[in-house]
Amino acid sequence: MKNFKKYTATLLVGLTLGLPSVSAGDSVKMAVEKNGHRVEGQSARDSQRHPEQVLKFFGIDEKSTVIEVNPGGMWYSRILGPLLKQEGLYIGLEHHPASYSAYARYMSNLKKYRSKMKDMNDVFGDKAIAGHLFQLDSPVKPGSVDTAMVVRAMHNWERRNFMAAGLNELHGFLKEGGTLGVVQHREPESSAAETKDSVQRGRWKQSELIKVIEAHGFKLVEASEINANPKDKEAVSVWTLPPRLAGDEEGKAARKAIGESDRMTLKFVKVAK
Repeated sequence: MKNFKKYTATLLVGLTLGLPSVSAGDSVKMAVEKNGHRVEGQSARDSQRHPEQVLKFFGIDEKSTVIEVNPGGMWYSRILGPLLKQEGLYIGLEHHPASYSAYARYMSNLKKYRSKMKDMNDVFGDKAIAGHLFQLDSPVKPGSVDTAMVVRAMHNWERRNFMAAGLNELHGFLKEGGTLGVVQHREPESSAAETKDSVQRGRWKQSELIKVIEAHGFKLVEASEINANPKDKEAVSVWTLPPRLAGDEEGKAARKAIGESDRMTLKFVKVAK
């Protein structure tokens, strides 16, 4: 009977993803490779972003309660939503519109986030939660979350001056011993740039970011080189590299050959402040 229940659970995961049944432990792999909800071009980035390895490194599976902070273009959302909608819980928290009041177009997009999520019921299901950081009537219960993910966003936290507030809020949402998973563009440790300058190029020194996060009730468990890119040596603006490739045409081929930015991948656990 126990084995039958286990088989039934994994079968439901497969059906939720629009797939044949999958063996226990393979649900993350299937959510990345076969879920049917990812849009054209997204999977082309997998070889440089390594989503399966990242989610497993953060300890996420189909039964997890997960916050994705700043879903943006929903690259990870379209993996997490189908993975979690049957047995887990997906929570998307966008940046608060008030944090970007000087950027009218972006602020408008942030305000539309909850309605956008509601319109994507096929991806997220009925249980998923959409909200904003620093929302007064937050839909997230304190101490209820297994894992919070912040992917390629903490340079903006520092630039918009809500780094401490964001970390404090996530600390409150996470269970005791819960995981904070961070992927962040990396500034070389040898760089003479101060953080206030490196974040303008999208980057943090790994040692400095760890220090800041640990000062707000977290402890580094492990650092991974899953998303390291040794070709990215010059610490140029991350937006001049793929996939955006902003900037002049001159040198674009060389920047494209570098690939996406060198990134740190960090796993923290919540500890008492």
